[in-house]
Amino acid sequence: MGEPASSTAALVRTPTWVRILLAVSLAANLLVFGSVVGAHLRYGADARIDGPLPDRSVLRDLGYAPFIDALPREQRRALGAALRSRSGSFAANREALAQELATVLEVLRADPFAPETLIAVLDQQSARIDARVRAGRALLLEQIKEMSAAERRDFADRLEAAFRRGSERHRERR
Repeated sequence: MGEPASSTAALVRTPTWVRILLAVSLAANLLVFGSVVGAHLRYGADARIDGPLPDRSVLRDLGYAPFIDALPREQRRALGAALRSRSGSFAANREALAQELATVLEVLRADPFAPETLIAVLDQQSARIDARVRAGRALLLEQIKEMSAAERRDFADRLEAAFRRGSERHRERR
């Protein structure tokens, strides 16, 4: 007859490349997890703006981002929706920007160069950005006017904290 069945199963050794792959995968997962947790701990869940807010970089560069960040989440969402409805969608503005970029490239490659055409395109872009910033500022002021005295005090506290965080980050980068 055949050989009797062994009571202990033969141990199968996992290939080295599989163990290395699993270790690298674990390290990558821990890196991603650590980055997400670190960002959450550093900036907090309420420090971000939920949903897209068009031209936020423009508002930030002009000093309005701390104001937006200091609003409660539902007011940030309402501000973003109102800005999109008042000033058009970001996609429509992106299309206009793409057209203007095509014009700029054409002007830059043309010989002879027509600086007045370039100035006109840049002026169009500035006017569109200025209109969006003015609309965002007006909407922000409307929301602040609707706040109660207690809501304005809370807003002021969050605004002060946002400016403090920003100045601390600025000092860290120096």
